[in-house]
Amino acid sequence: MFNRFWSFLTPFVFLSSLILGTATAQTAQYRLSALKIELAPQEPFTVLAIANTGNVPLDFKVRVQQWQQRTTGEDELHLLPLNSLELVAFPNLLHLPVGGRAEIRIGHRLPTTDLERTYRLLVAEIPPAPRGLESEMRLVTVHSLPVFIQPAVIRRQGQLLNAQVQQGALQVTVRNQGNVHIEADQIKVTAFGEKGQRLFEVHPEREYILAGVTRSLRPMPLPQDHCGAVRSLQIVIDIAAHSPITQIERPAGICR
Repeated sequence: MFNRFWSFLTPFVFLSSLILGTATAQTAQYRLSALKIELAPQEPFTVLAIANTGNVPLDFKVRVQQWQQRTTGEDELHLLPLNSLELVAFPNLLHLPVGGRAEIRIGHRLPTTDLERTYRLLVAEIPPAPRGLESEMRLVTVHSLPVFIQPAVIRRQGQLLNAQVQQGALQVTVRNQGNVHIEADQIKVTAFGEKGQRLFEVHPEREYILAGVTRSLRPMPLPQDHCGAVRSLQIVIDIAAHSPITQIERPAGICR
């Protein structure tokens, strides 16, 4: 099954870091098969693939963090011990020669709950050992991938609060009343003119609002090309058949 994984990978996300050498510059490049992992009750394991597409060997360390959010939205992360069976990611250490690829097997045997379980998978590049005063310096990367273990029955429900525009940016708070996470880029903001014509549509940057959490999103800059013509803003969370909608009429402060 693991060998068949490469036949249906989602489009790779390319990642790179720069190695500054004393003679020639080398580039460390690799790609991950996903930037988010979701495990369903009937599919409690999956595989994350890493491919080395650069011209230097690479080493990685893999760890798992338990991920929660306070009711005010701040993340709480707790590193799981290597021998924990709560969520397993194996192997913990990877070596990828030039052109090599590897697979991290991710899975759990936790009982199904009514609330989504959330974790972070840390994939950290290990810098090479220094080889003298003139050794190469590398900017290494650490990737924190969200891992979601879905409940048996998914309920998606959210509410938009305190939407306002100040100095050309939209500020809004999201209350997640469901049992699974909400992604901020599921929110659609549409601006309308005097005659109801659509002027622009934007989405916030990706942020996660975990179940039961109320979180204020980062201010979202609004396009300024037609700011003076905007007569209303419509904000929708596209998560369910009856998505919550908030309307701001004649928003002040839409132009910087």
